Amino acid sequence: MGSLTTLNLAFLIIFPVIAAGILLVIRNERVRGGFVVVMGALIILASITFGVRYIGGPGAYLSVDADWLSYLALAIDMICCLYVLLKGIQHKRVWAVVLALLQAVLVICFEVFLAHHVQITHEIYVDAFSAIMVLVIGVIGGGICIYANGYMVDFQKHEDEHNKPDRRPVFFSLMFVFLSAMFVIVLSNDMAWLLTGWEVTTVCSFALIGYTRTDEAIRNSFRQIYMNLAGGIAFSVALIILAAGVNGATPMLELDKLIASGGSVAVMLPVMLLCFAAFTKAAQMPFHTWLLGAMVAPTPTSALLHSSTMVKAGVFLLIKLAPCLGWGFNGVTVALVGGLTFLACSLLAISQSNAKRVLAYSTVANLGLIVACAGVGTAEAVWAAIFLLVFHAAAKSLLFLCVGTAEHHIGSRDIEDMDDLFDRLPRISRLMALGILCMFMAPFGMLISKWATLVSLADTGHLVLIVILAFGSAATFMFWAKWLGKVLAVSQSAHPVEKGVHRTEWFALGLMAVLALGLSITFPLVSQVSVVPYLESTFGWHLGSTISFDNLAIMAVIALFLFAIFIFQFIRPRKKPDIGIYMAGIGTDTEHREYRNSLSGVSQAGQRNWYLSKAFGEKTVTPPAYIVSIVLIAVGLGAAVLIGLGLIQTGGLL
Repeated sequence: MGSLTTLNLAFLIIFPVIAAGILLVIRNERVRGGFVVVMGALIILASITFGVRYIGGPGAYLSVDADWLSYLALAIDMICCLYVLLKGIQHKRVWAVVLALLQAVLVICFEVFLAHHVQITHEIYVDAFSAIMVLVIGVIGGGICIYANGYMVDFQKHEDEHNKPDRRPVFFSLMFVFLSAMFVIVLSNDMAWLLTGWEVTTVCSFALIGYTRTDEAIRNSFRQIYMNLAGGIAFSVALIILAAGVNGATPMLELDKLIASGGSVAVMLPVMLLCFAAFTKAAQMPFHTWLLGAMVAPTPTSALLHSSTMVKAGVFLLIKLAPCLGWGFNGVTVALVGGLTFLACSLLAISQSNAKRVLAYSTVANLGLIVACAGVGTAEAVWAAIFLLVFHAAAKSLLFLCVGTAEHHIGSRDIEDMDDLFDRLPRISRLMALGILCMFMAPFGMLISKWATLVSLADTGHLVLIVILAFGSAATFMFWAKWLGKVLAVSQSAHPVEKGVHRTEWFALGLMAVLALGLSITFPLVSQVSVVPYLESTFGWHLGSTISFDNLAIMAVIALFLFAIFIFQFIRPRKKPDIGIYMAGIGTDTEHREYRNSLSGVSQAGQRNWYLSKAFGEKTVTPPAYIVSIVLIAVGLGAAVLIGLGLIQTGGLL
């Protein structure tokens, strides 16, 4: 790497931490707001500069000759454990104390007895996939930070009404530390450093979920920390095994060497433990409840956790490990857990009327689909997984920000209260509709990626996965179409309330909309320039006929045409003519949608979605999904242990 690239990389990791420290001491609202906007913009620019440099080029290594960084990583790990330990004692959460202590002991044992005996050749490794992740984290994460500037002004006004202190300096500081930790995760080749970034994101999300300090927020934040500390412990055990070099295997603590091992028997157990850690971070069943609980946090937190950070760390690790999975026993376990999560959470989303809860279940479902692709482990499946990750990040961040702004202006996040959103928030409703369309309709990238996923799963010949994808996709269509119908519904009595939307919110919303549409328009170019080179270097794979450049180009042209229509409608939203609503009868009160029915009585027209709560409610779907997912993970871990000990052969399991 050149000195300029090294400086750019150091900037991405160190600069957000410096910004976080400064934000802790800025108390003036206007000064803090301007600082957040400038810092967010600089992170976006730095990410673009770095991403463009490596998005289509060969992989590059960086060696860092500084032993003190390992001690710094250990100190950060200990601070994270100590923070959770103290919070556990403060709130009398025994499991938090136990898990934090266990994690601290494992990290100390690893650093003291094993880490320094393993030679790390290259601490940093950047390939095309890492560059894509830098762009996702920096551009979307930076945009969310800018959006939060305006959003948190309105949020704090509500807090002031309840005489709650202004803790926004802490909030913004945590947001920027979060971004720094994510950059560490996607750029680290030294897995000990990766673990440090992993744990920092866990603690930051714990603090952000509990930001409001209500009983519900505290309860949900500890649910998150229990599950993610369990994943962190599994990660630590995996590092200990890799560093010890069991069964005659060479000790390894570099991610590229682990991937190059191709999932040999010697690394089967640590790889499965890393997959378990990824399950917890990516909120796969039965760990999905922590992500649902994150909805109590302010909207920027939800957007950050669901779109560009935290959960993406889990699927990033699984996609990286895909060559080690490759439809072996570990791969089958991962694919089935992901497929089950996709199906169950897609069905659960049907029964939800809370917009944020629909987004949460949709996020978990899409992550499940990415996990399933990683488990399949073929080049085609990884191609689909990467694009599912990218398109989901852009479209879902747009939807979360739209819901947050709409909630502040209409006083509700319930989909049933969005009948007249097209009149009250005309531009927000258009952006929300765009986000929904990007999630499930052609020619947008999510649907194309799902099609590629179906082809990949069909190639495995695994009937269960194919059926899961078919029924899960049908459920996806249902809950998105219901919401879209609500957003596009028009009322005669609504009054615009959009003038109060802050400029920083408009900037972030516009950025996410441009990303969502732009990625669909440039789909073939992004595939050819960035993703295909990564797959060629990792799998020796060339673009196949199922996802040919010509097919992608046709979809891109259609997306460009729709983009032109959307821009025209967004810039100049047409005022509808004032025409009375026809209700299949003689109208008596248009404003309240009342009409005279066939029996000469007065009826009121209504529009409510079908939620099928009995068939797809949480009490119906969640228990069996819990049981099956727990069994799958237990069998996967148990088999990995037995194979690692040489007690059973892999051939007898498949």
